[in-house]
Amino acid sequence: MGVVVLVSGGIDSITMCKIIDKQGEKLLPLFVDYGQLAAEKEWAACQNLLEKCGFPEPKKIDLGGYGKFFQSGITDTNKDIYTEAFLPGRNMLFLLTGAAYAYTNKENKVAIGLLKDNSFPDQKEEFVVNTNFAINSALGSNFILLTPLINFDKSQVMQLAKNFGIPLDKTYSCHSGNEKYCGHCISCKEIMNYGGDKILPQFGRGDSDRE
Repeated sequence: MGVVVLVSGGIDSITMCKIIDKQGEKLLPLFVDYGQLAAEKEWAACQNLLEKCGFPEPKKIDLGGYGKFFQSGITDTNKDIYTEAFLPGRNMLFLLTGAAYAYTNKENKVAIGLLKDNSFPDQKEEFVVNTNFAINSALGSNFILLTPLINFDKSQVMQLAKNFGIPLDKTYSCHSGNEKYCGHCISCKEIMNYGGDKILPQFGRGDSDRE
């Protein structure tokens, strides 16, 4: 049996992969291009990381029209990348897509790298439970949605990643899609809050104090 792991090229998803792999599960990595500004950088990092960690090559699905139609700060440069970051339905889109991919591969587990300190409504345990019921009803099957990191904050995930020997300099976690991290998006601020900017060479453009 295997687990469809929703991967992004960031620290959280690759750490999640390590945890699931150590539990003896087969990984089916799936990358979703939903029209995010960082899609190209994320996809490149995702492929590189999974290869370096000895994991299967990820599959990619193009749902770019979603982010182009339902715009937010992580899909549209005309919106603020921090204050307008919420993209409604994003994680539900991920989980439904992952479940459909699992279904076609005769699997019934999907994993997503949600942390405990996230504030958007589609990042909470209640959302995961309700979505699990909805997916089971939609597909007529019993799926299990896994959230291995739901009790961890960013600092704990970064420590886990270091313990696993994950090459953090090969990850990509900025919403801007720029070569250097913007220092302004939610992901950058989260990493900076836990000192990650001191160990990631991706931080270096000098605008990490931007508000």
